[in-house]
Amino acid sequence: MEQKGKNRSYNYMEKEELKQQMMGLWKTTFHDSDAYIRLVFDTYFDMANIEYEERDGRVIASLMAIPYTFGNDNYAINSIYLCGLSTNIRFRKEGIMTSLLKRIEEKMRDRGYSFMFLIPAEDGLKRYYFDRGFINGFYRSPLHYTSLHDFRKDYYSTISEEEKALYKVKAHYFDSLETEILSISDLSDIEEKIERMEAFITECERTQRGFALYQNPEQIRVFLKEALMSGGRISICKNGEGEISGIGLYSFSETEIREIGRYAINYGSLCKIREAISKNDGGRTMTVYQLGYEKSNDGKALWNPMFSTVLPTATQVGAVGTIERIYNPSQHSKVYGMVRILSVSEILKFQANSRNNLKYSILVRLEKTGKVVEFTAKGGSLEEREVKLNNEALLSPEERNKNARIMYIRDKQGNRRTVMSERDLGELLFRRPSEDRLIEEAFGLPALNGKISLLLD
Repeated sequence: MEQKGKNRSYNYMEKEELKQQMMGLWKTTFHDSDAYIRLVFDTYFDMANIEYEERDGRVIASLMAIPYTFGNDNYAINSIYLCGLSTNIRFRKEGIMTSLLKRIEEKMRDRGYSFMFLIPAEDGLKRYYFDRGFINGFYRSPLHYTSLHDFRKDYYSTISEEEKALYKVKAHYFDSLETEILSISDLSDIEEKIERMEAFITECERTQRGFALYQNPEQIRVFLKEALMSGGRISICKNGEGEISGIGLYSFSETEIREIGRYAINYGSLCKIREAISKNDGGRTMTVYQLGYEKSNDGKALWNPMFSTVLPTATQVGAVGTIERIYNPSQHSKVYGMVRILSVSEILKFQANSRNNLKYSILVRLEKTGKVVEFTAKGGSLEEREVKLNNEALLSPEERNKNARIMYIRDKQGNRRTVMSERDLGELLFRRPSEDRLIEEAFGLPALNGKISLLLD
């Protein structure tokens, strides 16, 4: 049984040996448990989706690529998640990982994937990946709850004045919700529960909007099992008919609970799963990660997140003034994942399909071919047309350098137009979530506002 690859051929035994060596390198680099590493490799190891470097028969550097889909049932876009990027400490700073990234990029671009993404293990790696063509692409911001926070009152406080007559009904609904907490001890007898949770998550993602992960059943099952294998908990909410209405995934430190993923059909179910996990593991603060820009009920709730800020001026020399401001998660988001664009055309098509009110015309220079393409969005569709360049179109001899980051040309009507690089456009599309609409008004491009919540970070 033989599989041929670029510049190499493998038989089954070589494949198994390679798998074992990559698992060993992963273990040495990231110190994950053997059970977790085995789960990842048994599920995702594919000779067609790896790159590695060997010396004297030993793997000294490797990475794994996992296909993921973003979107929903109506329109989806294909991507690649890079994980397990590791180099033996003796061989670092030799450019080996740079070579592996170039090879996997070429391979996935040829296969038609739209972009690659990864989650840097530490802040120092963000500059490393930025210098290799990646841009900031996914963001998250924390909301901190004290151990005394009352999620029940949070839910009750969202009932508007017009709904006061229904207060007792809604309160009864909240109290009728049942919860269950799963931990690693439940792994041996969990398949039926996994199947039910998988169906619920699939339905949530099937109808979701925007640029968010749309996982297949196998990916969901691994995601759920990994949460427990890593020492976390799963909080499940069920309605009076025993149907799942909410799921929360949580990791723990000695003093903190972290909500790393959630799916809920209403705010009551969301508050219920948080209340259950908080009571089950009491005495710890809870941090909820908002992904991208999420509209939530926190603005209406009993608790409004606040923070203190130093005033720009003070009335006395040496005096310090502060003011309380409402905490806006979108303005305090931090980079979580980075993106390497492979096909800007497919990304723009996805966005146009998702937002049929978009209307713009932009010029982009494609990185691989150097061609200038005009993309026009209108009525939920995207048109693209190659723009032929000649010396008359370019504004000056200096700007005839096609390697320049930004070019300027004149169109047939003599108007001066900017030609963006794919990277420039990518930075606009994957920009940090913000309420500032200046960029959207200037270019007609809203932020993609992507959301990822993955097992392998």
